[in-house]
Amino acid sequence: ISAGRMDLHCPVCLHIAVFPVETNCGHGFCAPCLISYWKHSCCLEAISCPLCRQKVSVMYHQFQESRSDRKEREVLGHVKDYNKRYSGAPRRISDYLFDAPFFLLLLFRALWNMGGLVWLFLVRVALCGFGAAASLVSPLEAVPGHFSGALGLLDDLVVVFLLLIAIINIHQQMVPERTTRPNTVEHGILSDML
Repeated sequence: ISAGRMDLHCPVCLHIAVFPVETNCGHGFCAPCLISYWKHSCCLEAISCPLCRQKVSVMYHQFQESRSDRKEREVLGHVKDYNKRYSGAPRRISDYLFDAPFFLLLLFRALWNMGGLVWLFLVRVALCGFGAAASLVSPLEAVPGHFSGALGLLDDLVVVFLLLIAIINIHQQMVPERTTRPNTVEHGILSDML
């Protein structure tokens, strides 16, 4: 670390920077501060610099690498992981496979907000539509039985009727919301469901 960088203060924690890193926009921070900022934000895109809001594509570590300090190796691993994801350099397929649990966690987290619930509802309607179409064209019900043909047809008609009601409800909720308040479509659909 250069003499000018020894007294670098982190603008996030307001202390002397521990494991200092410099962003591509030239601002210095503690690596743990930026890493936790990244981990608690939307991890699908690069973070914005807390000072100038420019996208941080690379973090340059300003500390010496030593093999003995476990915390330092951990921080350096996070910095390298961040740089691999957002620097624009090509990544190996194994890197994407190692990211799969992380993205599954993000997917699970996204399903429990308002937008995720709307998408779950729309997926449910799509699956119901697919099931109704598969049931209507299924050759298994073409075999005549005593009452199985009539009951199967009645069952199919009920499923199609319920599917049409759900689609009409979605359409009625989205059309007025689109003209008055475009950002509250999710709220309108879910409020009538509950």
